Amino acid sequence: MTNNSGIFVGPNTQTHWETQEKQNAALGTVVGEGNIISYNVNVIHDNDEIDMPITKMVRPSKEENGADHSTG
Repeated sequence: MTNNSGIFVGPNTQTHWETQEKQNAALGTVVGEGNIISYNVNVIHDNDEIDMPITKMVRPSKEENGADHSTG
């Protein structure tokens, strides 16, 4: 529940549920045994004007794609 979560109570439907996430890591990966990391300074240079652009896909409605025709 830390990054992307939802709490839904009662009768409900989550259609087209989408989540987005971005992470920055400054330390990287430490490999081996008995490693000691001390007095380190982590710097992240992330100069994006828009940090994480989220584009929402537009899905055609039933009327637009012809799936809502009457049979009468």
